[in-house]
Amino acid sequence: MGCNLRDLAVIETLEMSDLSGQRVAVDTFLNAYQFITSLTGEDGKPLSYNGKPVAHLMGFLDRTTVMLSEGIDPVYVFDGRPHELKRETLKGRRERKTEAVSRWEAAVEAGDMTAAKKLGPQTAEYTREMVAETKRLFELLGVTWVEAPMEAEGAAAVRCARGEVGAVASQDWDTLLYGAPVMVRNLTSHGTRRFGRVLQAEKVVLADTLAKHDITHEQLVDLGIMIGTDFHPGIRGIGPKTGLKLIREHGTLEAVAEARGFEIPERLDEIRSLFLEHPTTPDALPRSTHAVEEDLRAFLQDERGFSEGRVQRALDRLTGVARLRSSSQPTLFDF
Repeated sequence: MGCNLRDLAVIETLEMSDLSGQRVAVDTFLNAYQFITSLTGEDGKPLSYNGKPVAHLMGFLDRTTVMLSEGIDPVYVFDGRPHELKRETLKGRRERKTEAVSRWEAAVEAGDMTAAKKLGPQTAEYTREMVAETKRLFELLGVTWVEAPMEAEGAAAVRCARGEVGAVASQDWDTLLYGAPVMVRNLTSHGTRRFGRVLQAEKVVLADTLAKHDITHEQLVDLGIMIGTDFHPGIRGIGPKTGLKLIREHGTLEAVAEARGFEIPERLDEIRSLFLEHPTTPDALPRSTHAVEEDLRAFLQDERGFSEGRVQRALDRLTGVARLRSSSQPTLFDF
């Protein structure tokens, strides 16, 4: 999840309708994990049908059609191949998941379903099969998806800076380090209840945050590296507020290191470049199309056991914004 910049960011709440008429890049993997860890059964595992998980499909169907009904055109971005500097971060995640699986299995064997339900989300996996199913759902819904060369939020940030999308929807604060001019948090969970409160979408404008603290984007990246990112564990004892004070006083990470007496991170320039010049593709984003009712019903109801009510709610949202057609009724998108 990168570094936590919440205490430093200039945050304003917004309604989904504030983004009406815009394309918004959405970090797919983070949202997928949100769905599969919240839509669970009594044993804490993601909801399934005939032994196959469906929580990710339920979540994306609901939130995508809500966004479309609000006039937002989502562009889902999938992670590509991770950089080798992220290896330790990924290794740590795998080790924590392995430990959680062992604890979950022990809880189930002991009949402690309260503990199992709590541990289940920690064992969640977004498998290749689930990724393929998600892409299929997006295609059936007529929404755009692309695969990033590396980090989804990084590629999305570049496309936002190029003006191809109006904002990047992600929970990962590294989105700002990648230079996204506008970051939106809680977009896909706006209006839902969690931990006893209703979640509200939040907008962070990078330029406003930089201006508030009188720092540059490059200095924000150095600050993020000191706090800790997926590519570097950070400097012990330096959090957001201390890091901000130091970077404003000394200007660069190298100068801070000299003043505080710690070693400059290895491959610092390479880490910086991952944020300041993140790889993406020059290809234009594909256009959106219409959803086809018969195809959606066949996939969701016949193959995945979705209820009529759940599917109909989604279809009604699509109908309300003229994004649904029948397979027997071609549209201008087809020509």
